[in-house]
Amino acid sequence: MMIRSRTLSLALLSLMMVVSVPAPAVAAPTETSTIAVGNGPVSVAFTPNGKKAYVANRNNDTVSVINVKTGTVQGAPITVGAGPISVAFSPNGKKAYVTNYDGDTVSVINVKTGTVADTINVGYYPQSVAFSPNGKKAYVANRMGGTVSVVNVKTGTVADPITVGDGPLSVAFSPNGKKAYVANWDGTVSVITVKTSAVTGTIDVGDNPTSVAFTPNGKKAYVANSADGTVSVINVKTGTVADTINV
Repeated sequence: MMIRSRTLSLALLSLMMVVSVPAPAVAAPTETSTIAVGNGPVSVAFTPNGKKAYVANRNNDTVSVINVKTGTVQGAPITVGAGPISVAFSPNGKKAYVTNYDGDTVSVINVKTGTVADTINVGYYPQSVAFSPNGKKAYVANRMGGTVSVVNVKTGTVADPITVGDGPLSVAFSPNGKKAYVANWDGTVSVITVKTSAVTGTIDVGDNPTSVAFTPNGKKAYVANSADGTVSVINVKTGTVADTINV
């Protein structure tokens, strides 16, 4: 009986030890510094190597360049077009494209020199830009024109615009570069076949979608619907909405 009691006591002690072990403390995120940039910063993007961050300052038509290691602004701001609102880097990190919403242009920045190398005329009110995975094309979503401008990155020339849904806000390329999904404010996603530059599908999603992103394996695409608090999950193979997640 004493042996059984002792065994039970040891078991209870072991259980108490397991139960009483506190969970590891998780530190709350804190602000480590504040970096002063231009007037009206609306978006930020990192170079592929992570060494610099570019900030689009809409209200004074500039881009601030931050040295990520030091947390300081590097040099004078870069003057671009009217109303810059988004930045994207080419996959090799040599160029940065800045959409100038109020100027209907894209400023091309040479990252090495920090200077504007070119200004490209695109559609009405360019909202955002995305590079194809191979870096050969850049797709610009023109919010008020209902189009996507296709830029040849090597030559800086623009092909005929692709007509998509009403109010295109963002573009994302599938990891294999074969498809581009465009989130349209009208509640749809336009599917572009990159090889032909043709819209090959239109998918109904939630209310007022603003952005889209592919999973790393390219099998699903997530669409953020700003007006109804949901995310539409698209099965890329079938081109249909497989799930709707309330967020």
